Order: sequence, then structure tokens, then C-alpha cells
Amino acid sequence: MLFLVLDSMRKDRVSAYGHERETTPTFDRLAENATLFENAFAPAPWTLPSHWSMFTGRFPSEHGVTNGFTDEGLGRPDDLETVPERLANEGYETAGFSNNPWVGQLSGLDRGFDTFVEWDLEVSHEGIELRTRDAAYSRFHSLLGRAAGQPQVLLKRRFFTSNLVDRATRWLSRESGRPKFLFMNLMEAHSPYYPPKSAFEKLGLSSPGPLESRLLNVRLLAYVLGKTDLSAENRERIMEYYDASLRFQDRQLARIVETLNREGMFEDTMLVICADHGKTLGEFDRDGIPPHYLRDINTNVPLLVKPPGRGVHERAETPFELTGLADLLTDRDPRTVTGDDRGALVEDHIPHTAEQSTDVTQWRVFADEEYKYIEDEDDMEFLVRRRDEERVDDPEALATYRERCRDRIAALSYEDRAAKSGSGPIEGSVEGQLKDLGYIG
Repeated sequence: MLFLVLDSMRKDRVSAYGHERETTPTFDRLAENATLFENAFAPAPWTLPSHWSMFTGRFPSEHGVTNGFTDEGLGRPDDLETVPERLANEGYETAGFSNNPWVGQLSGLDRGFDTFVEWDLEVSHEGIELRTRDAAYSRFHSLLGRAAGQPQVLLKRRFFTSNLVDRATRWLSRESGRPKFLFMNLMEAHSPYYPPKSAFEKLGLSSPGPLESRLLNVRLLAYVLGKTDLSAENRERIMEYYDASLRFQDRQLARIVETLNREGMFEDTMLVICADHGKTLGEFDRDGIPPHYLRDINTNVPLLVKPPGRGVHERAETPFELTGLADLLTDRDPRTVTGDDRGALVEDHIPHTAEQSTDVTQWRVFADEEYKYIEDEDDMEFLVRRRDEERVDDPEALATYRERCRDRIAALSYEDRAAKSGSGPIEGSVEGQLKDLGYIG
């Protein structure tokens, strides 16, 4: 079983969903024998709470991991069983390989894995004997982590991505006599963007000059931190970088699929591929209300499910909440992914991260195929048409969607909400990487 999260991958930039550039040819081919979801919704519009929700089947307000405040460290819902823990208890050999510092030992999301390799190539769980080079990378991971920061372009993410995929394919190829569960987080779609020239060439785009990548990413980081806007010219070029990054990432997916085929495992493997959220890149006012984080390009994400055996191509229109992936992965039954005619819920707690704890505002989105209802905890509310993100002035429809949203919230469960245990301050190369990714100012 393979659970692959393509971090920050926007649905509108995926060629299987109609993007004009062939950004994801491997993903597209997999979709020919899989279910492709048109209305899959992330539980939250950023990495940390979204992953905890996918791993536990609980929404952020249920599991309690809503923010990443760096002065107190991260809370961890220790009494909630995660997908890899459950599968490990059932006899699965489990391995995780993560590009993202939020997803691993920092947050406790490494629980239940026999083998886990962190974003900086540290081996936090050593379930297999390491090769000499892998052991050396793990030993000196803090040096690699520091070298990964701006402006050390030579050690940008594709070095780590390629290494993680190398290890994942070797892990898949080894004989263990046990069923396998492989989780990966790859984040080429998350800024900063340093795709190889070959990816630009495959898309017919002009390759970057010697300084362009560095300068463009500096401007992008300033935008992400809210210090400046993006010009139309810069935004257009950033979207080309984004597409080239998707094309490079898709090649890494191809390497995994090639390994499954070579080992005779592909047909019997269930593949679940999704994004944990999307990414706004200058399309909307960052200070607007409702927040730009709640736009569809952040919350309506790609999702592909290929069942074991011979799949059939189909597109699912019914709204589906990614919290449902926890049941799918542990039941190993694709029929679990049916969607819900009642609609889908998204939660957001703003701000996402801060150097000191501060007041937090909670927003919720309730969406169906056509509209979404958005509210905050102070009863500010909107009804928005999804196809154009325009507000709808219809009090009767607003009241209907408000009631539907209330019904969905009433179904949430807080009885097992965990007490938090702080992980301590975030510092060192992890803090540097989070700054490089735009999470910390």
C-alpha cells in the first residue's frame, strides 16, 4: 500500500484535471485505472493539521493540532491512534519518507513507522540496515539541514527529494515477508522553487538564468511573509517555475511506479495520492475577508485512488473529506471512499505559526459541488459560488447552508481530544528550514 502526499499541489495545475501544460504525465496515466476525485477537500489549508487529520480521521478541532507556535513547541494528541500505528499492530512493515519538517519527529507524525527518514535525511526510525552513505547523511543531517537554506541552491529540495525516492524504491524492493505500507511526503510544489532545467524544457518553457531562480524566490518569500505583492510578470514566471517543479516531481512518482512494476507489485498495490492543501500565489488579496487560505485552490485538492487489482477510470463528483483517508488506508477497501452528499468541511485556525502565541481566529468552510459557506467564530459569514469565488447575496440560501454546516459540525467528536504535550522550542536547522519555507518570519 502506498500513501503519497504531494504537498501543496494545486488541482488547477495538474494536467489530469485539465491544465494545458503536461505537468503530471505519470499521475495522468495512473488516473486511467483509478478514481479521480473532483471535489476532495483538505481538512485544513496547511500541512501540520491536515496531515494529523489524514493520519487520525479527525478534524483539527477534534485532534487539537491547529497551530505551530514556535515558542511553546507543538502539541501532540498522544492518545489518538494513527494510520501507521494501526497497520504496524496488524503486522505491516511501515516506512515513511518526508520532505517536510512538519511531518516527522517534530510533530510526532513518525509514530508507528519501522523506518522513517526526515526532511534533512536524518533516520529517526531505523528499521533496516543503512548503507554507508545513508548512515553518513543521517549522522551529519544537521549540516545538510543548514546547507539546505537560502541561498545554497546546490542543496535545494530536489537533492533531498531524489535521495528520499532512492531510499523508498530500495525499501520497496527488499523482501520482508510482510505486507508493506509506504508513506511519502514530496513537496516540490511548495516554495521555494528550484526545478531542474530539464523540467522547463519538457514543458517548452525558457530555462532560468544563473541568478533568476534566486531573485525570483526571494521575491516570492517576501510575498509569502506578507511584506510585498507579486507583480503580474513575476507571478506569471513563478507559475512556470511551479509547473516545472510539478513535472520534476512527477518524474519521481514515475520512479516509484517503475519499481512497483519491476517487482511485480503494482497490480496488487493500493495507491492513494493526494495533496494536503494547495497554494495561493498572488491570485487573491492576502488581507481580504474571507481569508485567501480558504479559496478552492487551497482547499479543493487532487485525489487519486487506485484499488488493488485492475482499476477502472472514473471521476467522482461527490464531495469527499480527506479525513476519510484514515478509514480507507486501514480498511484497505476502496469502497470506503464514497464521498458524502451532505458536503465537506474544512477548518482553519489563523495564524498558522507565530514566534509567540497570540490570539487565534477559527474559520470553517462547508462546501458542496456548487457553493461553499464560510464562517468565523464571531458569526461573520459568507456564501460563495465556487466556480468564480464570488459572494452570493441570497439570504435564504445562506440560511440553508448555515444549517447544513451546523449539522456537519454537530457530528464531530471531542470525547477523545488529547491533552497536549509540548515538544519544546523549534530551533536549529529545523527553524531555518521553516523560515525558508515561509512559515516563520
